[in-house]
Amino acid sequence: MSDTGNEHELMSIEKPFIPKYLQNSPLDIHNRTAENPILLPSKWNFAARAKGVSVERNQLGIEYIGTGMAAAIRSDHPIPKEAGIFYYEVDVIDSGPRSLIGIGFGRRSSYLNRQPGWDHSTIGYHGDDGLVFLETGIRGNAYGPLYFSGDTIGCCLNYYDQTVFYTKNGINLGIASTRIFAGKLYPMVGMRNRFACLEVNFGARPFKYNIEYHAKTIFDKANVRSRNKSVFEEVSYAMSDLGISDQF
Repeated sequence: MSDTGNEHELMSIEKPFIPKYLQNSPLDIHNRTAENPILLPSKWNFAARAKGVSVERNQLGIEYIGTGMAAAIRSDHPIPKEAGIFYYEVDVIDSGPRSLIGIGFGRRSSYLNRQPGWDHSTIGYHGDDGLVFLETGIRGNAYGPLYFSGDTIGCCLNYYDQTVFYTKNGINLGIASTRIFAGKLYPMVGMRNRFACLEVNFGARPFKYNIEYHAKTIFDKANVRSRNKSVFEEVSYAMSDLGISDQF
């Protein structure tokens, strides 16, 4: 009996998408042999959008078609904690007349008729005022410059130290939050004015910001902490076996 069918089936299995900055990371190594690989966000979720959002260009481009009310959209997959860090960028093709745009993260339960940062378990950096909103639309925190058509805004979530930072046109704007919400988080953007048009980059093409260098620094630090923890545990166990207390 020919096994051509089985060979074709194996060849047709698609490998999970891994952006360059996460190649050879613990997540990538896990996915190489896992029967159920851990998926990363790779496009917008057409079914997880407000009515005022039109999805275009291979589910990477979005356009505002609403009537002035906020409209948001989430990615296809949540950000896995196993990745350690996650980064994506949004090209502002057209900011509209007032740049009423919010870029950040949110949970599956977060409302899609509000800007990121205005609802529970969401954070958003807004183009019209440069503020970062964290679970409230009443008062934002002064953070970065305004952004408009032609700008590229990046957003990074770091599970190792529980921080979020943004970038503008390849420049790191600094820590925006020292708290990451519990539960699964999704990349999330919102718009609120006519003509707004955005395109997301989840890593299928080069980023403006050098996230590869940043990620390597984070992973190197995590490896050092892991090794130090292992050495500390080995010494503690040895002292315990000898009846020596480590309390001074």
